[in-house]
Order: sequence, then C-alpha cells, then structure tokens
Amino acid sequence: MTYDLLLVGNLDPSRLRAVLATVASVPGEDVDVAGPDTENRNWDAPVLCTYEPVVGDVNWSLDLYLTRSEPSMHDVANHIAGGLGVLVLYPAQAAPPGAFWLVEPDGSRVRARVEDYDRGDVTALVVEAVEKPVAVLPHAKVELQPEVIREHRMATPVTDEFDALLAAHSQELVAGDPLWFGRNRLKAWEAVTMRMAFGWPPDGWYPLEYWQEDLAMRDTLDADAGQIPPDFAGAFAAALARVDDTFRAATQEIPGVSADKAWWWHRAPEPPPWLNR
Repeated sequence: MTYDLLLVGNLDPSRLRAVLATVASVPGEDVDVAGPDTENRNWDAPVLCTYEPVVGDVNWSLDLYLTRSEPSMHDVANHIAGGLGVLVLYPAQAAPPGAFWLVEPDGSRVRARVEDYDRGDVTALVVEAVEKPVAVLPHAKVELQPEVIREHRMATPVTDEFDALLAAHSQELVAGDPLWFGRNRLKAWEAVTMRMAFGWPPDGWYPLEYWQEDLAMRDTLDADAGQIPPDFAGAFAAALARVDDTFRAATQEIPGVSADKAWWWHRAPEPPPWLNR
C-alpha cells in the first residue's frame, strides 16, 4: 500500500526507520529509508520510504510503500508524528485537492487547507488554514473548511433505483436535458436526507448557506418533475416522494417562515447542524 505524507519539522532518517519498523511490525533491517538519488537501495524491502525536501511551510515529503501490511493512513501519520515530534499532513479526500488532515505529535488531528505556489523554479507548499490553532503554524488562518462537506459523497439508494430503471430501458442521460437535470437534483436532494440520517458527515455540521441552497434546489424539482419523459415520470415522482418522506421524518416544523414558501422551507432538523460550530 502506498502512503503520501508531508512533514513539517526536522527529519531524522534513522528515527524514521525505527518508527516505520514499528508501524509495519518488521525488523529495522527490513526498512529502506533514503533520498531520491540514493543508489544501491533494497527495492525488495517490505518497507520502502523515499524522502524529499519541500519548500514552504512543509519541509519534507514521504513516498512510503508497505508490502506486508496495510495500516490506515491516519495510523501511519500518527506514529510518525509522535515518533519524530513533527506535524504530519495527509490527503483527507480526493477533492478538493488542498484538503488535508494534520496530525500533531500528541495525536491531535485537525483539518488543514494546503495550497501550492510557484516560486521561480520550485513549488512551495503553504498551510493556508487550519480548523483549530496549531502552535507551529501561527500564520495559518483558523477557520472552518466547509468545502470538504460538499465533496463528501453520500449513498443515494432511491436515486440508484431510478438509475437502474433508466438502464433497464436503455435510457441514457444527456447532459443538459430535463431528465439529466431532474435526476441530478433528485440525487442531491436525497444526499441531504442521508446527511441528516448519518449525523452530518464528514464533520458533524452543515453550513446554513448550504442548507438554504438545498431548499432552493428542491424548489426546482417540482418543475423538473413536469418535464420528465412520460415513460419515467411516474417513477420519478415516486422516487421524489420517497425522499420527501425521509426529509419530513428527519425535520420539524419551524416558525417565522414566509407563507409563500413551499413546505420544505418550513422544516429544519433539530438540533440545527449549523449551530454545532
């Protein structure tokens, strides 16, 4: 298994070798740690780690490969951070590309936003923001990072059933047509209900701005339903009704909403997830 890690702090290759031996449960001689231009490496070692210097807030990158075990990325980062007394960064998810987890030597983990900047003929990695203060990075902004929420994909079983129906009838989705818009908005609306059901992953909160955007999107779904091809209109309406029922069950009536708003604007989860942070 391959691990791509970034280090903020000093790198001691001998200490890193000892830490990786512990992580992989192998003797120290089975761990090959070296720079990129090192010759005569043990390419058959069960633990291969190549380190390279990095410019910016980040000091080192590690390209780690384990052949006999597959510990989690967090477990590896936690061991290295504690063993070397450094900060370790690793990708939190595929998108956005700057979304990272930062692990401190004491095991604390916070979200971090890492940006890369061209500085002449080198690329500098800068920790732009952290979710909570990190003493080693006093210049980094302390702020929430809601962009990771939208990129966290949720299961959408109702929409999947509708997709299966389309496939069974050899009906392709064409970008920009009514069926394409309707199906995508149904999926997004269902994702909201699934977030509620599972405690608002990935971080247990949800911005009010996002919630209002979701309700506005639901406004358009009624118009979408009226433009679905007749062969699939009934199935689409049934799928939307199922998702709406789940939404109702997970929300409560709230006061103070304009009477001209649709029923979904008059409901909200309790407690509101935008008050959690």
